[in-house]
Amino acid sequence: MKTEDNLLRYSDFLNSAVENGKLIYSVLESFPLGIVITNEKDEIIYINFKMAQMTGYSRKEMVHKVAHKFLHFPNQQHKLQSILDQRHSDVYETYELYVKRNNGTPFLAHTITAPYKNEANETVGTISIVTDITLTNRHSELEALAIAATKASNSVIITDKFGRIEWVNEGFTKLSGYKLFEVIDTKGEVLRNGDDPNYDSDIYTVVFEKRPILREYKKLDKKGNTYWVVSSFTPVLDHHGDIKGIIIIDTDITRQKIAEIKLLEAEKRIEELLKNKT
Repeated sequence: MKTEDNLLRYSDFLNSAVENGKLIYSVLESFPLGIVITNEKDEIIYINFKMAQMTGYSRKEMVHKVAHKFLHFPNQQHKLQSILDQRHSDVYETYELYVKRNNGTPFLAHTITAPYKNEANETVGTISIVTDITLTNRHSELEALAIAATKASNSVIITDKFGRIEWVNEGFTKLSGYKLFEVIDTKGEVLRNGDDPNYDSDIYTVVFEKRPILREYKKLDKKGNTYWVVSSFTPVLDHHGDIKGIIIIDTDITRQKIAEIKLLEAEKRIEELLKNKT
């Protein structure tokens, strides 16, 4: 009788575990926010329906992929590294980073990540809750401006208050050859062949003096061709008067600039000819 009781208890335990598992799975699948579970190598072992919907990837495409490399843009890896370094310190992490959809477009994600442990109390992975805050975050007004600027013929760039690119329009891509995912979260160094103290100085002026400025820039497109623009930097302020972003509109002046260079070269040649005659 004792053996039968034990078998009944074990059977009840198994049934309960199965039912609890079904309940947990049902909760995860119906959860209105994205959920990503990774192992200690940051490899994805589970995503819920909402996360697949948000990214456009199938679960098959995502499972076993390294999350920080698969879901985030290369320009963000330096930020992610500091986050990953804290993964084993048993802390909850909250951060905002762009997540890459399967069509290459980004959305701004607010992520809360918590460690989970095995029976030996060792951290063996993380559970992350992901919220798409692209249109509801503190830059919602900038997003509205961005939508309005989508069809503008000029190049339009929206940055944060540090000059890091958050959005570009079609005009930017036509002029430079770069798409958003290639420059997002950078200061556009590829356009200026590296760090440019003039750019940093201009961002500083806009942020601390809270006034628009005009500057002429020589840039490089994706093919390595030189082009010139006049850039207007306009600060965007919140209700408290604090800077929350910058709108940069580039007007292509390449033809005028080339004509100006040719004119200067012609004048120089004439001067040299006159000198030689005397």
